[in-house]
Amino acid sequence: HFRPDVIGLTAMTVMISASAMIAEAIKKHDPTIITMIGGVHVTAEPIETLNRYPQFDFAVVGEAEIVLTEFLEKLRKIEDLSVIKSLVWRKGVNIHVNPRRSFFKSLDEFPPPAFDLVPNLFNHYRLSIFGTKKFRSVGLVTSRGCTGECTFCDLGVVGRGYRSHTASYLISLMKDLYQNYSVSDFLFYDDLFVGSRPRLKEICECIIREKLPFTWSCCARADFLHPDMMALMKKAGCWMVEVGIESGCQRIMDSMRKNVTKERVRECVNSIQKAGIVSKGNFIFGNPGETHDSIMETIDFACSLKLNYAQHTFLQPLPGSELYETAGKFGEFDPSWDRFNTFSINFIPKGFNRDDMVWYSKYFWRRFYLRPHILWQELKKIKGVEDIKRAWLSFKAFVKTVIYKRTLPEFVQRQVVNTH
Repeated sequence: HFRPDVIGLTAMTVMISASAMIAEAIKKHDPTIITMIGGVHVTAEPIETLNRYPQFDFAVVGEAEIVLTEFLEKLRKIEDLSVIKSLVWRKGVNIHVNPRRSFFKSLDEFPPPAFDLVPNLFNHYRLSIFGTKKFRSVGLVTSRGCTGECTFCDLGVVGRGYRSHTASYLISLMKDLYQNYSVSDFLFYDDLFVGSRPRLKEICECIIREKLPFTWSCCARADFLHPDMMALMKKAGCWMVEVGIESGCQRIMDSMRKNVTKERVRECVNSIQKAGIVSKGNFIFGNPGETHDSIMETIDFACSLKLNYAQHTFLQPLPGSELYETAGKFGEFDPSWDRFNTFSINFIPKGFNRDDMVWYSKYFWRRFYLRPHILWQELKKIKGVEDIKRAWLSFKAFVKTVIYKRTLPEFVQRQVVNTH
C-alpha cells in the first residue's frame, strides 16, 4: 500500500481545475496526506488559488526545487514550516505568502531529471508525433526565462532574464539518455533555446565533433535566430524550428512589444528554409486593437512565408501577464479560470463577435494547408501502410476543423461585394 506524506502538483491556468480535482480525490482517499501546488498559475494568483481550492494545503511561488527540499526537511524534523521563503501557507482562514527566493543563478547545480524513477519509460511517456522524429523521443527544458517583453506572456516563475544549463551539462544529459534509454531525438521546450549564441554554437560543435547521432527541434524568437547559425544547427541534427511570429500586422506586433519587424521574421524563415530545416510559425488571433484588416493581413503574411507548418491560437490574457489586467479595456474578456484554453475563446476584441473569430480560424487553416505545395509536402511523407493510416486520420481531423457555416463576417461580406 503506497502512502506518501506529501504529494506535489503543478499547473498552468488551463490545468488548475484538474489539479484541484486530483487534490480533492487525494484528500478523500487519505485526509492526512499533505497536498502542494506549484507552477505559473499559483505564482500569479497565490491567495485566490488557495482560497478557491481548500484541498491544497500549501503552495510554492516561483522556482520550487530548493523550497520543496527545505519543506520536506523541516517536515521530517517537525520544525516550523511557515518560515520557508516562497511558501504560501494557511493560518486559520487567512492565506500568507512568504517573501520570494531569488532566482537560481546556476542551473547546473541541479541533478538531471530522474528518468530512472519511471519504469518502462516509453510505456508511460510519449511526445506528439508532430514535434518528434522518432518514437523514443524526450522533451527537455535546458534554460529558464526570456528577455522579451511581450504583453501576453507571464514569466512569473522563471523571470524576465535568461539562465541556462551549460553546453557540457546538456550534452552529458543527452548522452546519458542515449546510452541508457536509446533516446536520440530531443524536443527542446525552452522559451529561448537559442538565447545564447556562444552556448548554441558550443552545443552544435560538440554534437558534430563527437559524431553524436542526435536529432532535435526547438523554439525560437525571430530576433535571436541568426541566419549564419542555421547551417551549423542543421549539421548538428536540428530538423525543425518553431518561431513565435504572432501577427502579420506590424501595428499589432508593436502593441505586443515583440520588438521585431515583419522583414526580420521573413529573413528568419528564409534562413531556416535555406538550411533545409523544417519551419513552423505560431500566430495569435484576437489581439487588443485587432481589426478585420489586421487578421486578414496576418493570414496573408503566414501564407507568404516559406513555412512548412503554421498554427494559430486565440489570445488568452493569462493571470500574471500585463494583458490580464487591461484586456477588459479592449474587448469582452471572461477571466474565469475554467475558460482558459488556447483553442477556446475567452477574449473577443472590440468590433468582433465569437462567430467572426471562429470563421477566421477556419479560413486560416484552409488558406494555409489547402495549397498544392503543402499538400504535396505531406503526400511525399507517405511511405507505407502505417503512413496511409496516419494521413487518413489527419485528413479527417482537418476536415472537421475547417468545416464552417456560410455566415461570413460583415467585413468579409463587404469585401466580396466590392470585388464583384
